Amino acid sequence: MKKILSFLTICVVALSISLPANAQVKFGVKGGLNLTNLSGDVVADIKDALSTYTGFNVGVALNVGLPLGLAIQPEVLYSQSGAKITETLPLLGDMAAIVSVGSIQIPVGIQWGIEVGPVRPFVQAVPYISFPISHVSKIDVGGEISKKELANDLFSSFDYGVGLGAGVDIWKLQASLKYNWALGSFVKVGEQNTQEIIDQLGVDLKGTKLSGLEVSVAFFF
Repeated sequence: MKKILSFLTICVVALSISLPANAQVKFGVKGGLNLTNLSGDVVADIKDALSTYTGFNVGVALNVGLPLGLAIQPEVLYSQSGAKITETLPLLGDMAAIVSVGSIQIPVGIQWGIEVGPVRPFVQAVPYISFPISHVSKIDVGGEISKKELANDLFSSFDYGVGLGAGVDIWKLQASLKYNWALGSFVKVGEQNTQEIIDQLGVDLKGTKLSGLEVSVAFFF
């Protein structure tokens, strides 16, 4: 957590120094839904068993309006994503294994749009870094649910990626939709880690990534 706070402090100071005098700065709060799934080489073996996991994101945003229709929007979010794997077991019926991941995510949106009266549609590219802090599994076998915290040291403690999408500013509101491509590994590389996860969830997650849609709304003051 100290490393995260240090990184945020450096970002805020650097951004403050580099802002042009005519920049328009707005502070806001943001929330929305994450619709995520597994991607990666291993997914081909369990593709038919995968279904979309619905999580959420909530946090704060800083929108810096620049000339020529550009804007930069750094954010600090608590983001919950995950994966859901379902299959039918002999005698036991349907089984669902769900892994949810809670992360501190720091995206920096680079937006370009054109103002049309009070409305500003825009497109954006959003590189991000993420610090997973909790991993929870939920196993549902024939209606019997077991839930427990997974050991964080089995999973990567740092992730990164890029999002592409579009949105619209209307008055003080901003609605946006983007797809986030994770580039870091979901699980730490190591046979022992992989085997422990297989023992707990019944599936090999080695080489997988968490990617998906983010739908959100922000209100700026």
